[in-house]
Amino acid sequence: MLHRAAFSAFALMTLAACGPSAPAADTTHGVSTDPVAATGFITVNTPAPDTASDSRDDGVLRDADGRPYRYAFLGEALPDFVAPLHAGGTFDSAAIDAWTIIDVWGVWCGDCRKDSPYASELSERLKSDPEIDFISIHTPSSAVRADDAFGKFGSLDAYFDEVGYAYPVAMDADASIRNALQIAWTPTYLLVSPDGVVRGFRTDLSVAGDAPVDAFLADIQTVIDDISS
Repeated sequence: MLHRAAFSAFALMTLAACGPSAPAADTTHGVSTDPVAATGFITVNTPAPDTASDSRDDGVLRDADGRPYRYAFLGEALPDFVAPLHAGGTFDSAAIDAWTIIDVWGVWCGDCRKDSPYASELSERLKSDPEIDFISIHTPSSAVRADDAFGKFGSLDAYFDEVGYAYPVAMDADASIRNALQIAWTPTYLLVSPDGVVRGFRTDLSVAGDAPVDAFLADIQTVIDDISS
């Protein structure tokens, strides 16, 4: 199938949870302070609260911690992209033909490191689910910080070796995919339907309360059931 390509001046913006500076200690990440935080599963029918604000002057409504309440392509076709897989081979978004979760993250990002155990759990559980695929995209915070994409670890292999698990990763070496997808926070999870439309998204699982993977999978199943009915 063919998806509409998209690219704009958004590519010039640095829209990262951890920002363009060096990553801070992990204790400062994986935290939500807003009582109506953008930490749940969001679909086209999910309204932003009155407290939402364009705090970064980039057209994205966010909560007090910077998490977005909306995603640029929510309810629309996912932009086309092709990326090399860390384990070899290529991921082509145009080949999506099943429900697919896309996790956009980076080792440089403390919020992503807090979230990676949940991403690993999600990946493992979906291995036995014939209805839903999982892929992550490792991206730097911006093109100008591409050389620091792996932070203190230096490589994705070194990070996975340290944490003791791994999951499927497509590589966005220069933030071009991040920019094309207009990712406003890392980590961001996108739910894409078999016809290539973004049906939902959410930010960090690590700040979503108890059993966040269970809750996320339940939210996804609700969307699948609604669209299938």
